[in-house]
Amino acid sequence: MAERDWSGRMQRFWRLLTGYVDVGVAFVLAVVILGLDVTGIASTSVVQSATMATLAVVSIVLLRDRARGDTRGELVQESVNALADGLRRQPDVQVVSGADCNRVLAEARRDTRVWWFRGATGAYVRAVTLPECVRTARPLRRKLEFRLEILDPMDPDLCGRFVGLHQRLATAQDAPEQAWSVEETRRELFATILAGCWHQQRYEMLDIDIRLSSAYSLLRYEMSTSCLVFTQRGPEFPALVINSGTPTYQCWESELHVSFQQAKRLPLDTVKHLRLGEQPTPDEMRRVFLGLGIELPADYTQNDLKEIRRLALEAGDPYA
Repeated sequence: MAERDWSGRMQRFWRLLTGYVDVGVAFVLAVVILGLDVTGIASTSVVQSATMATLAVVSIVLLRDRARGDTRGELVQESVNALADGLRRQPDVQVVSGADCNRVLAEARRDTRVWWFRGATGAYVRAVTLPECVRTARPLRRKLEFRLEILDPMDPDLCGRFVGLHQRLATAQDAPEQAWSVEETRRELFATILAGCWHQQRYEMLDIDIRLSSAYSLLRYEMSTSCLVFTQRGPEFPALVINSGTPTYQCWESELHVSFQQAKRLPLDTVKHLRLGEQPTPDEMRRVFLGLGIELPADYTQNDLKEIRRLALEAGDPYA
């Protein structure tokens, strides 16, 4: 008698399990799709294909359950409809500021293999982004592609117009922009170029390309493999975040590529043999810049060159 009761219970359990396995499959697929879309791991096409697979499972459930006359198919359909509504509500563009902006940039740097920057002097990318990405990639020997599009330091008029624009847009007489100067801007640009050469010589897997632009913008574009971030002066200003795999991201990726191709390329590969020490000397710096086709101003003193070296390798987060 006990054996028959045990056998009956096992048969009922097996019928229950097989009766709901397709519902479980549909539920698991739905959760996976939502996770892939929210985290941005999978592209839009992959998410759409997975969604179609889930809907196919749901269709089978509905056909079978209508024949049985129960309501499980309706419950699954309601769950999938809610999931689809949630996916449709996921915005291509988000607005962040303050600590959220710093968090987004930190997360974008963590596992990226690519970083494209288009902006003015590149002070933040030089002090924070480039060193941190190299530090993260080095233990894994991961290839790192860096593209930097900055202003041309050999065009003082361009630098002057850039400084003047920000001074006219300043909201107060004591705003930091009021203290900017053309020479300070040029030194910042020289420092970004020097930092690129220095890091290139110390990490073999770093593929860095620096271009000089003849136009300036109020926005800075920072693109990683996970997202594209539009920033302004600092984290106190609103920033736009566009997740990868979206049509908006792909559109701006093409725009940045076209802009980069039009800018003047610095031949960084030709100066790899011109070694820069841990603390580059003024003579080492002049040789590297001369090899890049950029002759540092003749009136730059030893102190000027040391300041460029400090900006390149020792300056901290400008927005800390």
